[in-house]
Amino acid sequence: MTTPLSLPIALRDHAALTPDASAILEPGRTWSFAALDAHADGLAAGLVAAGVRPGDRVALLAAPSASAIALLAAAGRVGACVAPLGTRLTARELAAAGVEIRPRLVAHDSEHADLAGALGVRTVRLDALAAGDAGVAATRDAPAPATARAPAPVMRLDPNAPAVAVLTSGTTGRPKAALLSHAAMAASAGAWSVALPRATGWLLCLGLAHVAGLGVAWRAIGAGVPLIVVPAFDVEAVLDALRCGPASHVSLVPTQLARLLDADAAGGGRASTGGGRVSTGGGRVAGRANGVPGHTGLRGVLRAVLLGGGPIPPGLVTRALASGWPVIPTYGLTEAGSGVTALGRADAAAHPGSAGRPLRGIRVRIADPAADGTGEIQVRTPAAFSGYLGRPEATAAAFDADGWLRTGDAGRLDPDGFLHVLDRRDDLLVSGGENISPAEVETTIAEHPAIAEVGVVGRPDATWGAVPVAAIVLRPGSAAPTDEELRAFCLARLAPYKVPDEFVVVAALPRTPSGKLRRAELRVALAGAPRATGAPRAAGAPREEHVEVPT
Repeated sequence: MTTPLSLPIALRDHAALTPDASAILEPGRTWSFAALDAHADGLAAGLVAAGVRPGDRVALLAAPSASAIALLAAAGRVGACVAPLGTRLTARELAAAGVEIRPRLVAHDSEHADLAGALGVRTVRLDALAAGDAGVAATRDAPAPATARAPAPVMRLDPNAPAVAVLTSGTTGRPKAALLSHAAMAASAGAWSVALPRATGWLLCLGLAHVAGLGVAWRAIGAGVPLIVVPAFDVEAVLDALRCGPASHVSLVPTQLARLLDADAAGGGRASTGGGRVSTGGGRVAGRANGVPGHTGLRGVLRAVLLGGGPIPPGLVTRALASGWPVIPTYGLTEAGSGVTALGRADAAAHPGSAGRPLRGIRVRIADPAADGTGEIQVRTPAAFSGYLGRPEATAAAFDADGWLRTGDAGRLDPDGFLHVLDRRDDLLVSGGENISPAEVETTIAEHPAIAEVGVVGRPDATWGAVPVAAIVLRPGSAAPTDEELRAFCLARLAPYKVPDEFVVVAALPRTPSGKLRRAELRVALAGAPRATGAPRAAGAPREEHVEVPT
């Protein structure tokens, strides 16, 4: 296998070798590799004219687009680093991100022009940056630089220089900016190229502030295959894009997959309306196919559906595979350049609930395992991050003395070497001396046919220290099951001490832009007065039968 090149170099090479091949398909335009490469050069010249120098960081506040991806190449060509920001962040969150990242410039699309100013530095529209017009806004203490167009800089890319600075999700505490080098991003793309079937195209429906979204762009450009961009996740738009090709690969979070499966089973998507059979021009048919009700013609088109970004209910994987979706559960984290393990379809039945085995070149171990084999997941990978920007102490704490990356996640390896991820150590709650993994409880409750999403947190309790409480989002059209029904459902699958004391129906769960549950926010929302000592518990069997009090 040839190691994929860094995105700035790979784009240049494909522009030279296959200039007319499709690089990016976005609403309203198809970009060839030659056009995208020229656009990147224009953006690079614009960055130089705007005062960006090697070692600087350029914040990106924009929905996924050809220009946003070209900026990744442009920044690398001038020795700068891109810090993509979530487009759903508030002005206050963006201001905090500006303090953390300290960018030289904020590049934005027209939709986010007003919010871009919250970072407190110069702002410029992506189209203005490429055109070289007077699109750079000045802050009060920094006049706008001259916008005279300079020739595209000569590319002398350092593989160990930061390519991107990705803000950690910040589900708890202050977020940090993880620096990932060009070499790390290329190593991650290379590991995936071995693990997956050959791609004919990648669909991008994750934001670029998510390391998985960046990984999709790196893999597509690195492999020289089309990248199909859906700027904002929309069930119908994604289904239509998958039906119409040329995307064979896509990366999703569990909530996205669940919504797509529901719509797919119902024949959703614009392409399947008007009688259920619509030709896409490529020989694929949407709607009913092969006599399978609800089949949308995705079989034979999709080759890999990567699934990650949070706990993955085994029932969701089973359902997807039964529907013909080639789902590959994964485990990864920003600091490891995205993917660490993957579960192939052939192994899914024998290892339900597993996140699979390590990708090539990556090692996984369980540090300080307990009697049941559970401990902290630690990783050694060539895609590891370089450190947290401006946080030397946090960077040092992220690795052990032998260079293993501490993930902070709890898990175990089964006898066949398959990883089972339990939860973040910080999320584990202790009830009456028993450790409870919220992710395990969530996975179980999500198997109920009326439940679309679930989040579990601990509520302070005077007797037990903490008790689990569940927030549930119902499937459209489903009646809310009673607490007694849900307790009985859980008791058939979980030890009694793991069963939530209360089930609260909510309209939506608080999530980060990358789809991760904001557990701290949910904990506050579900907080209630602690139970009085000796108060009866509401859920199932007494906890006393399962208490192991430490001595």
